[in-house]
Amino acid sequence: MNELINTEIWSTGLYLSLQVYFEDERLPILSSWLNSQAQDNMNKVYQMMNRICHDGGCVVINEMKRDTHEWTTPLNALNELLEHEQYISRQVNTFLILCWNVSISFHSFISGLYADRIYVSTAFMELLRILAKENERKLPYF
Repeated sequence: MNELINTEIWSTGLYLSLQVYFEDERLPILSSWLNSQAQDNMNKVYQMMNRICHDGGCVVINEMKRDTHEWTTPLNALNELLEHEQYISRQVNTFLILCWNVSISFHSFISGLYADRIYVSTAFMELLRILAKENERKLPYF
């Protein structure tokens, strides 16, 4: 769980960096969503830390390497965000499998933390479906 805590802290830093970038690009909705993702990440971190302490464990926060990001275009930044979300999804799923094999209690706890997470890739796919349906209605029929 300490590894997942550190992954979420690192993820929060990336979300905040992207938030600032998208604010500068005058994309306030995406910027706001990233802010809420960062807050949600830290909420998960606090809950996992409390669970570890409650169970008598030790929380270990690793030193974070600061990455500098210079995205050349909003699309470039979105691509990194999508890759990041896929990485986080894999990390959580791997941890859930481990928990299932080790502790059903931890599995239920982690499942609960991530049950309502909305990945940006899922939101984009829904948006693309809406736009495609709208585009179909506007296309001339031959």
